[in-house]
Amino acid sequence: MQSQAAPVTRAPIHVSTGARPYLLTAPSEPTAPKTARDFVRAVLRPTGLGALLDTAVLLTSEAVTRCHLHTPRSADILLRVLTAGHGLRISVHDTAPVRIPRPAPPDGEQGADHGLLLTGHLADAWGTTPCEGPRATSLWFELYLGG
Repeated sequence: MQSQAAPVTRAPIHVSTGARPYLLTAPSEPTAPKTARDFVRAVLRPTGLGALLDTAVLLTSEAVTRCHLHTPRSADILLRVLTAGHGLRISVHDTAPVRIPRPAPPDGEQGADHGLLLTGHLADAWGTTPCEGPRATSLWFELYLGG
């Protein structure tokens, strides 16, 4: 008789479910990815989420770089980190006039966005959310302990 593993149920990582929010606003400049990486390290180091640190920093860097490349320099980039006991959710607000596409299928299709492919492979969950403003979008991802 084969045993089947039950799906793991995880509480959503939202402020309304008790997640702790941290916000960073940075100008859309070439230094924004480093500023974001440093911020995520500072937020996660004192928590019990250290096992997620390297992946969180890498995916944050990819998301903020993408945002910087598609956002006017006159705009700010908003980074939000939500921490919970079982994981974290990071979102990057992108005021780009272009929708964030889903990554290409893993069949070697050309022109795929490297950062989104990486996010699709490393994040436990991810997606985009429309924001206020004309075609503004937030790219988010979640990482779970033991995920």
